[in-house]
Amino acid sequence: MLNKIRESYYGTQPSNDPVLEVMNRLPEHIVKDYLQKINLKHAGVLLGLQQSASGINIILTKRTTKLKNHAGEISFPGGSYDGFQDKNIIETAIREANEEIGLAQTSSEIIGFVPPQISLGTGFIVTPVIAFVEDDFSPVPNPDEVEEIFQVPLDFLMDQVNLEHQHKVFDEIKWSVYSYSYEQYYIWGLTAQIIRKFCNLINR
Repeated sequence: MLNKIRESYYGTQPSNDPVLEVMNRLPEHIVKDYLQKINLKHAGVLLGLQQSASGINIILTKRTTKLKNHAGEISFPGGSYDGFQDKNIIETAIREANEEIGLAQTSSEIIGFVPPQISLGTGFIVTPVIAFVEDDFSPVPNPDEVEEIFQVPLDFLMDQVNLEHQHKVFDEIKWSVYSYSYEQYYIWGLTAQIIRKFCNLINR
């Protein structure tokens, strides 16, 4: 599976203009009624894959309830692009993963990118950076940002039976919202959308 993932994402690059790419992909009424009315910001997240005895897992975090955005929700390590610290969105994802779960740059290998996604309610255009994480890496949560770190088997997420879909209205616009329920964790919204896109590109 590792080789299949590597082959699926070989040659992928972060978008030169994530905002334009997202706008070109979404229906015109969403662009006019939502995207063009908010201050869009850039962010990067790390989609970390780690090999275990039972297979490949995706590393996820549960955010603390004291955070400003998406408090208490399931997410990838990641955050806002910082022009003073980051040369590009890859450095954003790596820096944030180090801050949130203690992942050093030397403990991961960047192998590709999922197309940029929109985060509803926050105005972030998010670039997911895919990385293979060393087998012996043991995450350490930053208590200011992360309540818990856990892993979900990729096989579970690849199975379409486990993907749920519904429509929700946000700012008077109907959006497709995806979710996964794994053990006690409810993975939905942007995180679920990124996982869905990631899995779809492997399955194609």
